[in-house]
Amino acid sequence: MSNFICFKAEWQNTDPDQGDIITAYLSEFPFTHFESEGNWLKAFADENDIAESEYEGIEEAVMDYCDRIEWSIVERENWNELWEKNFFDPLQVGDFYVRATFHPEAPEGTRAITIEPRMSFGTGHHATTRLMLTEMQTERAVFQGDGGCKVLDMGSGTGILAIAAEFLGATEVLGVEIDDWVVDNANDNLKINQTQHNTMVHGDVKALSTVADAYFDVVLANIHREVILADMAEYVRVLKPQHKLFLSGLQQADEALIVNHALGLQMKHLKTETIDGWLMILLEKIA
Repeated sequence: MSNFICFKAEWQNTDPDQGDIITAYLSEFPFTHFESEGNWLKAFADENDIAESEYEGIEEAVMDYCDRIEWSIVERENWNELWEKNFFDPLQVGDFYVRATFHPEAPEGTRAITIEPRMSFGTGHHATTRLMLTEMQTERAVFQGDGGCKVLDMGSGTGILAIAAEFLGATEVLGVEIDDWVVDNANDNLKINQTQHNTMVHGDVKALSTVADAYFDVVLANIHREVILADMAEYVRVLKPQHKLFLSGLQQADEALIVNHALGLQMKHLKTETIDGWLMILLEKIA
């Protein structure tokens, strides 16, 4: 079983956007999780996904924004212990109370989403995940249709959005995740949360090749910009007309590009929400 590569960047200035800028550049590479505190940022990737020969190119991409860069290896078996020492505090997002397995139980009146993170993206703390969880609750009616609601969650990570979709009323949820070890983590989280209508599969957009046109009522995709651009046509194909596509993993500079691409696929731009320079774009299929 492979370990993780940790890329650490530090900077001296006090620009509050520095970490987001570095994260945006690093998002073009196979990093799956980011941590930041003060003036440093850590990015993690499976060691099989980044070769040492690629280190220099990654450093060049961000060197103008960093004063110090370090590389290290984090052993996979020590990951849970690392999270228990440094993991986020529980977080409330609307009606959802996102917690780790080692946190206290959710307060009365909230719905716990319990995540055991093992280097998977999606604990609710990154702005993109919070944006998606918030907008899903704003649009909760779409998950509660009389005839049931089928949801596709692309790039499912920990499964947090897939779990939230079921809790909001979805009767069928398909999560698709490209990393096999992340699928294992997501499946564990589905069990922890006692989901009944979730299925998680290992793959990419090709996993949709056997899905009928206009099958899903909702499509969720919290992925990198380039993946969204490459795969959006397939998301639209499997989405029912007059139904919604939720997109995130995007920066403010991506909005025009994403929206224009969506308009060319017969989608309507309903709204854009932002947190700390990150976007959630809500679209509707016209026909």
